[in-house]
Amino acid sequence: MLNKKIMLCGFMASGKTTVGRVLAKEINTYYIDTDELLIETYEMDIPTIFTKYGEDYFRDLEHEIAIKVSKMPAGVISTGGGMLTFDRNGEVLKKGGIIICLVRDFDKIYEDLLSDTNRPLARDKSKEELKQMYDMRISKYQKYADYTVENNGSIEDCVKKIISIIDVN
Repeated sequence: MLNKKIMLCGFMASGKTTVGRVLAKEINTYYIDTDELLIETYEMDIPTIFTKYGEDYFRDLEHEIAIKVSKMPAGVISTGGGMLTFDRNGEVLKKGGIIICLVRDFDKIYEDLLSDTNRPLARDKSKEELKQMYDMRISKYQKYADYTVENNGSIEDCVKKIISIIDVN
């Protein structure tokens, strides 16, 4: 029986949502994606929030979501790609459970981002700019992560790695 929250962090397209859903099903618990919760709570998609109100407003809403999920019972939570780049979110979430940073080869991430129109911070950036953002964010994720798990193989392999970590704790 899972008695703590497992929170997945990582860069855009690192597999947080996909891995989180499979992990939750595998260990028979609930799953929440903080971006989906934010959209549901504020009844607006992320690109619209960015366009209408800007990134700072979005980050404030995201912080409210971090507080909300930190108070939830044990389960699996995937955080938005930028959530743990802000100390106020990292500090709130760190108290709430185990944080696992998913890392994935940047070229694989970039290929996925090219076909995804729902990521406002990736839309107008070159590969070099995204790589710079990736490099900068990885160190911020790892500041709060209890564990780092590579996600370059199958989703099932990544889930098995996470289960082996959480079973030990």
